Amino acid sequence: MKKLVIFDLDGTLTNNINLSEIIYKKISDKYNLKELSTEELRQLKSFTSIKQILGIGIPLYSIPKLYKESREIASEYVQECELLPGMKELLFKLIDNDIKLAIVSSNSIPNINEFLFGNEINIFSFIEGKATMKGKKRIIKKILKKYGYNSDDAVYIGDEVRDVLACKAIGVDVIAVDWGFETTAVLESSQPNFIAKSVEELSKLLLDLPISL
Repeated sequence: MKKLVIFDLDGTLTNNINLSEIIYKKISDKYNLKELSTEELRQLKSFTSIKQILGIGIPLYSIPKLYKESREIASEYVQECELLPGMKELLFKLIDNDIKLAIVSSNSIPNINEFLFGNEINIFSFIEGKATMKGKKRIIKKILKKYGYNSDDAVYIGDEVRDVLACKAIGVDVIAVDWGFETTAVLESSQPNFIAKSVEELSKLLLDLPISL
């Protein structure tokens, strides 16, 4: 088994896919952007096409600003986020197996802590928040170095292509979950080590996963 399991929060520990629709609706109303369906919004979040981003009226230079605003809107809904069924049991099972837990999320640390305490899962050894669109790789590397882990010791659990790419760039195994924001097809194209389609499947993967694949 791995020594450290690093989780994303939104869309991984929580199944709050509708939050992204709420965020986009608020931002699109403010900046007069194109109305998108749920499926179009899921595809857009992968940022796989510059033409797609420009097509809904978002200038490239505005992406960092809009990303920041989206996180601010998300903070207003933290109390409405629910822990995915079965996830609490999995987390305590990992703890029982002497596996350390961490969170690396684009959400803020106060929001993360509020969620953890509210769901009685304040069992994470390391928490890093406000990870930028391209910042997860740096933060994961910092955690490994600071606490004395090798890349083979850890596995990251996330729901986005950027999670997969960040981990692959630094040699950390990554399990993508298909209940988050990215479509399964998009996740498969990024070639994670595994794709989990249920909490039960994720549990089996984590408890059977060797230190080095």
